[in-house]
Amino acid sequence: MLVVSMEKALQISKLEAAKRQLETAIRLYFINCDPVSIHTLAAAAYSVIRDVNKKRGGKPMLIKELAFDYLNPKGEKIWMKKMNEAENFFKHADRDHGKTLDFRPELTEIFILDACFHYYDLTKEFPPLFTIYRAWFTAIHPDMFKFPDEQARLIGSQAPEIASMGRKAYFDIALPQFMKHTIKK
Repeated sequence: MLVVSMEKALQISKLEAAKRQLETAIRLYFINCDPVSIHTLAAAAYSVIRDVNKKRGGKPMLIKELAFDYLNPKGEKIWMKKMNEAENFFKHADRDHGKTLDFRPELTEIFILDACFHYYDLTKEFPPLFTIYRAWFTAIHPDMFKFPDEQARLIGSQAPEIASMGRKAYFDIALPQFMKHTIKK
């Protein structure tokens, strides 16, 4: 874990901040921590990556841009309100201080995945925690993706075992294994 003295100034880019937020969200996700905190970090990172991606003319992001190809202007407003609902609810209380939210943490998983892929598009870097998360997500949702035949067989054969072990157990096994292979290269 990174420990930084609060007395020193950090010079940090937007993408580095987003990377750190995503890595922390992924760690918290795998050790089954608070879904509100995970979503807040993931949504903040997602927003930064989306903004940088847009300024650089990158491919549309899944959650907050790609859907616009299929929505009319009224639909766009409804979609964005729904996609930003939890993020805004967790950050602000100026207009809704007495309300509650029916929060669905599954959406956070998509935010994390989409942010990881677009971070790679922007930096050509796929940090170890992003790779571990992507492997977990594709293993528990193998039917969502198109893979080459060989990769599909591999993922398909491992998916039930990975899904049955749970997030924390998978992470406890995957992180040291991934780090060992990363260091050797």
